[in-house]
Amino acid sequence: MNIEALKLELIQWILLLQDIQLINEIQNIKEKSGKNSNAIQPRQFGCGRGIFTYVADDFDATPPGFEEYMLP
Repeated sequence: MNIEALKLELIQWILLLQDIQLINEIQNIKEKSGKNSNAIQPRQFGCGRGIFTYVADDFDATPPGFEEYMLP
């Protein structure tokens, strides 16, 4: 069984779980792992600098065959 199938099976099992003690143990394991998958890192200004090293001269040009879709 691959990792994705195991994760899906675990998620389904947790959703059906009714024992509060087991749920608390799972929460403790999550906290001990140090990873918070729900945390979204805030964006920082300028963090994408240098990603695009080349932009074609005709980047803003209308591609051939799309002229009829352009506004007058």
